[in-house]
Amino acid sequence: MEPLGICIGEPTTREIEFVSSKRVQLGDYVEIEHENGRVLAFVKEVKRVNRTFAEDLEPEEAEKLRKLTGNPSFFRGKLSILGNPDRRMEIPRVPPEPGTYIYPASTETLRKVFGEDDGRKIHLGHLLTRPDVDVFIDIDSIVSRHLAVLAVTGGGKSNTVSVILEELLKKSGTVLVFDMHGEYVNFDLKVDGASVVNSIRLTLNPLKLNYYEFRQFANVDDSSYIQDRYLRRAFKEAVEDYRNGIYEADEFWGVLLGKLREWTDPEVHPEYKEDRKSITGVINKVEDMQELYAELFDLQQSTIVEQIEFGRLNVIDLSHVDEKIADIVVSHVLRNILDARKKYVREKEGGLEFPLLTVLEEAHILASSTINTKSRYWISRIAREGRKFGLGLCLVTQRPKALDSNALSQANNMVILKLVEPGDQKHVQQASESLSSDLVEQLPSLNVGEALVMGTMIPVPALVKVKLAKSKRGGTDISAVEEWKKLKEDRSSTKKELDDFLGF
Repeated sequence: MEPLGICIGEPTTREIEFVSSKRVQLGDYVEIEHENGRVLAFVKEVKRVNRTFAEDLEPEEAEKLRKLTGNPSFFRGKLSILGNPDRRMEIPRVPPEPGTYIYPASTETLRKVFGEDDGRKIHLGHLLTRPDVDVFIDIDSIVSRHLAVLAVTGGGKSNTVSVILEELLKKSGTVLVFDMHGEYVNFDLKVDGASVVNSIRLTLNPLKLNYYEFRQFANVDDSSYIQDRYLRRAFKEAVEDYRNGIYEADEFWGVLLGKLREWTDPEVHPEYKEDRKSITGVINKVEDMQELYAELFDLQQSTIVEQIEFGRLNVIDLSHVDEKIADIVVSHVLRNILDARKKYVREKEGGLEFPLLTVLEEAHILASSTINTKSRYWISRIAREGRKFGLGLCLVTQRPKALDSNALSQANNMVILKLVEPGDQKHVQQASESLSSDLVEQLPSLNVGEALVMGTMIPVPALVKVKLAKSKRGGTDISAVEEWKKLKEDRSSTKKELDDFLGF
């Protein structure tokens, strides 16, 4: 194989400058001769140089020189050393000699690095500069070390997530999606001839909520400490009475309100005279809550965790509720999922018996960097503890800087598509130890569907062309032009039919 270029300057064990008379692309992989075997490196910076054309040349002079010289140029750039593929990507301790030849990385070497489907990996796409080399990512690393998918709107996030879900489901993976836009309810994918989607009805059983979740629906906060005290007592007594079999589930609201109303009776409880106004306020809030969330509450409903099915894409459609309700639902489900997995792993019975990947669309809303949401706490808990219980997170957002930095930093794997805004780039870089400034500089230049893939799920960082998902989702962009055109044609056709009927 002919050399591609030559090492120049003062090489280090991490970075090498090179020159080449042949075409070199940003993101290319090369091999360098070393005393311990060939080492793989990544083209992280490349310039095209022609010393004939100085920066201060006038246009007329430049044109004359172009005709005389034929515009000879060469490539100059920097390589980032990745390691020895035959030694588990071990970084050499001695830099290569200046003048060492650089060779194009062979397909065999790259396939050795970026893997194959061994039953534990999924196919994401191919190397951006090498369509002949497929890229596979490790499933266990995604679930145990978590994943973030980041990009501007229209950068290819949804397709990337769909590809990952398709591949996981083909391997009997179990996924729970908090669907903020109603896109995954109609996820069109069949495995063994059957649809993989399990659409979970968005209903909550008040008897399955903890008190802090319940009081959020009642709009009682810490500052209303007297109302909080009485609501807490009434709720806990009502739940305990139900568990002791004193009343049936559908009597819950009557029992709860009955206890509160009893405490306002001056003959029965004269000791509560000073608090009667606050208790009445609680009664009003509970009645408003019961009416406002009538469609959301179901006293006969099992928990959402109990409705999660193995080997399927379990979807909770949150597109019809506001952000407050979405926050309560997500925090409630995440709390129960973590408890259920802990129970099964520790006791080997009850709880949730299979590992689970949880996908959070619009993660910057649920785990905000500025608003202390309830979901943010449980997202951080799972990010810290989930690996021990087979519980993974996939955070998806187009606004990385609005995402809680603690949650983002716990995502040891990232698929970063086009990111233009400097604030987003800086926020992501601060949250990831392995994202260098050189790699950050590539993010604005990525095209739709091109991504920087990095983390424990892949041996070395790679620029990848993500393949197209085969399944179809709802919620895609509407073409205004097509809609207008269709409506115009329909109305013209209707008018013609009416004119023909009337004889005009």
